[in-house]
Formats: sequence, structure tokens, C-alpha cells
Amino acid sequence: MYGTRKLISITIMNKYLKFYEIMNYPVPKNSELYFQYNWKNNEIIKIKEEKFSRSEKSLYMDEYLQEIEKLKPILKSIPFIEHIYLCNSITFNSLNKESDIDLFIIATPWRIRTVKFWSMLLLTFKWAERFWNNKRKKICLSFFITSDSSNLYNISLPSTDIYLAYWIAHLVLIYQSDKSNNSNIFLQNKRVKWILPNFQEKQTISLWINPMYWKSKFKIMYEKIWQSIIWDLLEIALKFAQKIIILIKISINKEQNKDVIISDQMLKFHKDIREKISLEYKIATKE
Repeated sequence: MYGTRKLISITIMNKYLKFYEIMNYPVPKNSELYFQYNWKNNEIIKIKEEKFSRSEKSLYMDEYLQEIEKLKPILKSIPFIEHIYLCNSITFNSLNKESDIDLFIIATPWRIRTVKFWSMLLLTFKWAERFWNNKRKKICLSFFITSDSSNLYNISLPSTDIYLAYWIAHLVLIYQSDKSNNSNIFLQNKRVKWILPNFQEKQTISLWINPMYWKSKFKIMYEKIWQSIIWDLLEIALKFAQKIIILIKISINKEQNKDVIISDQMLKFHKDIREKISLEYKIATKE
């Protein structure tokens, strides 16, 4: 009986780790603990303070972390940002020489387009590298949400959204507007536990980087001055301009822009691979 349970347990664990194989990502340290299954009463083991982390850094990790360190003065100056997370290849420890620095940004409600505008403006030279040359460590500003819409399962696939679950579990906080403004992205997405039962509902990935917890003087002054009807009107103007730009882009390349989401709570510009990955996962695990 014990042998049967052990075999089933290994099968379940391999199923959870199959995602990394599909994505060609390295399997993280302590993954066997992170996905451990307790057969007593069929309850999931609660892992206490175990770090679902890294035993070795990606070959390119140090130079990317140095670049992120250089960005800190800019990131803490962008008005109306509440939280900034790293995501995608860097948080999966799978950087290569072509990787971007992908940022997932959480904005103050009804300021999402203002945040997008100032992010692009203050990161102009870094952001423009995406078009000027093929230099590594380009900044990708492709995913914004507001803090009152942190439950990302509103955009989940109808079937098992394996990619979204792992993507959320691998988010790494690098900026928070102040220490009292705690991020709730993990608590707001408890459905991750349906796919990753031992997910701790907190940041569990270590990238050897400490998040920032302060605002620049510019950000403090700007937010105080522009919390007014004038800035509301500018937000509306930015919203209108953005819709026009997206419509033009879609007319030029419908396939490339078919996954774009534009709303008052979310701006998502990157091409979506979730359906493809979920299908591959379903086939690989015979779900």
C-alpha cells in the first residue's frame, strides 16, 4: 500500500513539474517540497517557511540584477504606482542573451493610463532600446492592472490555466510605494492553489534582490498636486488616445494584437501563449 501511494505521489509531483519541461525552464530548488503531497487524510502538507527558490543563478542573472539596480531611482519616481513585480524569464531563472526585463505594474485605481504614460516617459531611453538596437536587458512594459482588480482569474482560460498559475506563483516584488501598502496579489489569486496545492500565498521565489519601499520627492509632490479633476480629465484623454493607437495597431497586424486587453482596470499588450501551453500540458499529463 505504501509503495502504491509513493508511486502515485511521484506521479502527481511529476505532473506539477511538467510545466517546466514544456517551457524549457530549470526546475527550482525545493520543488519536491513545494509540491509535496500528504496522503494522511488526503490533505496537502503545509510547508513552513521553505523557500521555493534557486540553487544556482542563470548565467545572465547578475548582469540583469545590476541593470534592475540602476532602474531603482526611476521606478520609485513614477506617480501612482503601488507595486512593481518582475515576471517571465527572469523569475523562472531562464534568462538568455535575448531576454527582456518584464515588469508587471499595479497602479492606483483610475490612474492606470497615467502610470503607463509616466512609465514610458521616465523609462524613455531604456524603453526605446526595443526599437533602436538589439541590446540585451530591454525594458518591457506590457502588463498593468489597478490595485482594486488584483484577481487575475477574471482573464483565466475556461479550462485549466496552467501558465497563469505558475506565472503568478513566480512573481517577484521589486517595488512597493510604502511598507504599510502591502501587496495582496497572492492572496487575491487563491485559485492558484487549485493547480499548485502547496502555494504559500506569498512571494516564494528568491532573486537575491531586496524590494524598494519608498517614494521619491518628485512622486510624493506630483501625486499631491495632481489628485484633482484636472488629472481625471487627462486620464480620459489618455484613454481616448490609447484606444485610437490600439485600433490602428490591430488594423495593421490583427494576429499580433489579438490578445490585447484595454480597460480601466487592465492594460495587457503582450501576445498570449496560455492556450498553447495549456494544451501541451493537457496532452503531456493526459488530463
